[in-house]
Amino acid sequence: MKIHAKGHANVRATHAKTLEFTGEREITPRATCVVGVGAVFDEEGLALLRGPVAVRLAAGPHVATGTAVVNPHHEVTDRLVLRRSDHASPDTFAFRSTLVASDLGPDFVAALGDPAAEVTLTLSETGRRRPLVLVHRRGLPEPEGRPGLLWRTADASVDLDAARVPDEARAALADGGVIAASVSGALEGVSQAAGAWLADAAGRGARFEVTGDAAGTAAALLAAGLPVAPAVHLGRTDRRALTVPPHAELLRTAPAPVVFRAPAADLGVLVEVLAGSAEDRRIAVPDGHPDLGQGMTWLPLSEAVAAFEGEEEGVFVLAPPQHAAWNVDLRPLVPLLVEQGVTARTLSTVLRPFGISRRDLYDALGDAPASRSKGSRDGERGEKK
Repeated sequence: MKIHAKGHANVRATHAKTLEFTGEREITPRATCVVGVGAVFDEEGLALLRGPVAVRLAAGPHVATGTAVVNPHHEVTDRLVLRRSDHASPDTFAFRSTLVASDLGPDFVAALGDPAAEVTLTLSETGRRRPLVLVHRRGLPEPEGRPGLLWRTADASVDLDAARVPDEARAALADGGVIAASVSGALEGVSQAAGAWLADAAGRGARFEVTGDAAGTAAALLAAGLPVAPAVHLGRTDRRALTVPPHAELLRTAPAPVVFRAPAADLGVLVEVLAGSAEDRRIAVPDGHPDLGQGMTWLPLSEAVAAFEGEEEGVFVLAPPQHAAWNVDLRPLVPLLVEQGVTARTLSTVLRPFGISRRDLYDALGDAPASRSKGSRDGERGEKK
């Protein structure tokens, strides 16, 4: 993506945290981050950029390069801002930028001060782009803004009410995972095929974005490989609230996953709240790879506390205690996973942390462990004969 602008006599390029192209034709010396004026932005082209990008700024013979990460929540306006920090306001096109205004040398800045100078900012995606599969419900409108543009260029889409998942959506999973975005609307009652696909996608590290899910709780549950219900939603909370009733009691005893938004630095308080059971508790945390939607990774609580610092907020999902009965009907899902080649032993291992025993698993398959073992032994004797 190339953005063309002009130089300006008031360009100072002394800002140590940002670099900006503006659509305005006039700036004052106070605009210390602006390096190009009169820019024209291609809304659709910018909206479709995702993930890490290479940054190249050029004016005449002068060239400066760097890297940045596209802000998944940016809005295309009459300015484009790159920030060195992780700040992700809507007017921030990309953060973690290694190129900001103050990095430019004196000769480069002098060239940018010429109103006749042609200034070009080139943004190029780097690395392999993961397939984009969009999830929807029948009768609901497409999202507006950037999500709507992404809808029209998706690799595939999945109808959560359909009895069959399209082949291109299955292929996207086999081709390195997906990013799945859902339109607004209830997510309960999806078809068995769609439910199995969602679980498979989450298991492969898919990211989820649910339109209208301002707190990101439904998206976090889906990305963690969990249904959106049942779950305990604490909303936005902090260290103090997590240590007192009713939050503390819910964190200790709730038989369903507990989802909440809090500063990452406050995770440490969970060790105190959970006391002796902290070593056995797992928590789903943001995967640290900014892109459309939310991606989650399961970690033991102790590892999550060590990995996250600072005041950046995140959405977290605390798994219920291992002894808790997790009230989710898996009977329609388990046979589908077995049909896709997932072994009963693997399912037993994966589902055990959620209170699903091996006997529960075989009951869902309509086959008791004893009869399965007997059948296996009979089969072995038959082969020997």
